[in-house]
Amino acid sequence: MKRIMIAGSLFLVFFASCNKDNNPTDKPVADSVLDYMPLAVGNYWVYETFSCDSGGVDCVSQSVDTTRITRDTVINDKKYYKLEGGAAFFPDLAYLRDSGDYLVNHQGIIFFTCTDSLHLFNEQAILGQDSDTLFYWYNKLYLPAAPVQVGSGSYDCLDFRTLLFRQQDNFQTGHQTHHYYSKNIGLIKQTSVFAISLKEFKRELVGYGPANR
Repeated sequence: MKRIMIAGSLFLVFFASCNKDNNPTDKPVADSVLDYMPLAVGNYWVYETFSCDSGGVDCVSQSVDTTRITRDTVINDKKYYKLEGGAAFFPDLAYLRDSGDYLVNHQGIIFFTCTDSLHLFNEQAILGQDSDTLFYWYNKLYLPAAPVQVGSGSYDCLDFRTLLFRQQDNFQTGHQTHHYYSKNIGLIKQTSVFAISLKEFKRELVGYGPANR
């Protein structure tokens, strides 16, 4: 009888141990938007900017520029970080903060989210003189992360994509531009187009620091 009780006790201990292993109490920490855009004074990113044809294939280097976080400040009782730098087609003067895992500026424009892939952001329409819509666009997060190749290497990135629709296409074609963000680094690659000609500009990361790694 004593042996049976000992065996039973050992079984219960073993079962409890297995049950504990199979039901961990520690949950993985969810990603934060600040993982993808480290906001700290002194952080900087160096980009090379290119001018490309409408297919984004034939590209010519235009400049190499540095974007940096120069200081923090308080606007409407909220702390923002001042981002300065950029090239002619990618000016970076902005005041940014984390607002519930949305990277926003002081005007409430959403620059990026790493979690919300269900909603459309920054929807805007441009009207002609007759009040007809000439262009409209919106941003949307696309998941999951995918490799993006730039001059400094390959990075797994989330794409906060812009889709542009034009009257001249009867609003049937969504022309894409991209904001690729990589975890613990920041903005890796960005593209932009002229709405009429679809001539493309892009910039790619060539160096950064001292962002958390």
